Amino acid sequence: MKKIIALITAVMTLGASVCASAFYKGGDMTEVTYIEDLGGVYKDENGNAVDPFEFLASKGMNMARIRLSNNPGKGRGDGTYYLPEGYQDEADCLELSKRAADAGMEIQFTFNYSDYWSNGDRQIIPADWVDAIKADLGYDVKDAKFLNSMTDEQTAQIRAKLGDLVYGYTKDIMTKLKNQGTVPKYVSLGNEINGGILFPFANTFDANMNSDRFELVYDDNTDEEHDIKCHENWQALADILNRGYDAVKEVSPESEVVLHLANGSQDGTFTWFFDKYLEAGGKVDVIGASYYPAWSGNPIETCAAFCHNISIKYDKNILIMETGYNWNPKKKNGYEGQLTANAEGYNEKYPFTQDGQYNFLNDLFNQLEMSSAMRCVGVLYWDPAMIHVEDPENPNESLSGWAYNESDDKPAGNVVENTTLFDFDGKAVKAVKALRTNGRISAYYFVFDGRLANVFVENSTHNDASVQIIITEYDENGALSGVKTENIDVEAESYKTAEIKLDYDKCGVYIWNDGEIVKISKYYRAVAYHR
Repeated sequence: MKKIIALITAVMTLGASVCASAFYKGGDMTEVTYIEDLGGVYKDENGNAVDPFEFLASKGMNMARIRLSNNPGKGRGDGTYYLPEGYQDEADCLELSKRAADAGMEIQFTFNYSDYWSNGDRQIIPADWVDAIKADLGYDVKDAKFLNSMTDEQTAQIRAKLGDLVYGYTKDIMTKLKNQGTVPKYVSLGNEINGGILFPFANTFDANMNSDRFELVYDDNTDEEHDIKCHENWQALADILNRGYDAVKEVSPESEVVLHLANGSQDGTFTWFFDKYLEAGGKVDVIGASYYPAWSGNPIETCAAFCHNISIKYDKNILIMETGYNWNPKKKNGYEGQLTANAEGYNEKYPFTQDGQYNFLNDLFNQLEMSSAMRCVGVLYWDPAMIHVEDPENPNESLSGWAYNESDDKPAGNVVENTTLFDFDGKAVKAVKALRTNGRISAYYFVFDGRLANVFVENSTHNDASVQIIITEYDENGALSGVKTENIDVEAESYKTAEIKLDYDKCGVYIWNDGEIVKISKYYRAVAYHR
């Protein structure tokens, strides 16, 4: 009996230390100035106007992502669309960072290294850098014929120049952030860089890029006569990104550098990229991932296993840089937004309603915080703040747009207005409640003689009538092999310890042997959260 008590005490001590770790619940706040200048008003649940940073911070948001584009504006996009001038640029992002810090949030700062949206298929060199290369080296890196006829010496010269530009620009912005007292916790070099950066000089695979929009094209969309040829070069990617890494560290050694890929929850994408990148000598502190059930097709449990496996393989923390979920099936005008598909069964489990969005976010936060040996450090939402701004001349249409048309300078539509944390009238939706940071309950689990004993939940500080138990299963090698959840009502008013019974066929076996806990086979962990 004494041996059993000693075992329980040891496990309870471990559980208490694990529960003390921090977890970031944040969101991308880059569009706030733009929305406010259009006349958009953010409101609390009761319809009162609020400052979005202060309001979301009061609900528990503890990190703001700020994305910096070099010099957005007409003629500096992809030829068809452009980002509005005066927003997402240096001045705007410095001010947004200050607002975030003043509200008590940590900052995740992203360098797009582009004047326009960047992702796995589009990494357009900033216009100012195109001019600098032409002025210093005499090469036009927007000329398809030149790009397809470059010598190795010319290519090397341009890559070296791009490395200098990345270093100088990154160091300058980081210095300005430091000088105003807004040093970022995390700094991302590029956005969703699966294909590399600064095409066609640092690509991760051979590809064609069209010569009008500078975007990678595939299969029937290729034009061998006119396309720009991009060549795989991991060394170039590592060399250029290392210049950015060094610039960050020279200004702020404590800031952690993130490399951010799309397709989070897909292990193979990340092992392919980071195996090659690290082999080339690339530097990185934290692995960043976008995770959307709509695009990955994977449920939360798969994302949790991904975070666990990738963090163990590379001994790096994981930060979910983007996630999103609809609170309404369509935009206000009745057309679909950007999130249309879904993981299998999620249309029923998490319907496109305010309740569905809230439950998805609540479950995602809880499972990722719990299920990756505390190596998933947080989740950043996309996009909490780019709300619908009613066009008075066109009912149900929004003045806000993801980009503007080069042809008529009109907004191209707001594709996330049914995904934000505010409804079409600017009023906070239910999902803001998922941001609370005090949801975890003191909980302990006991494994002995092949049985998972009762989990005891201390409900002395909350009146919530329901809790969620997250149970994670690990195999003999420590790899995450399963995630289970239980939603259980608790006698909240009694303020007494509630006994929750979890009955599973096979659980881990531990024995107490000469003063040590010895693991015999696979095991489980469990933590309880308020819902």
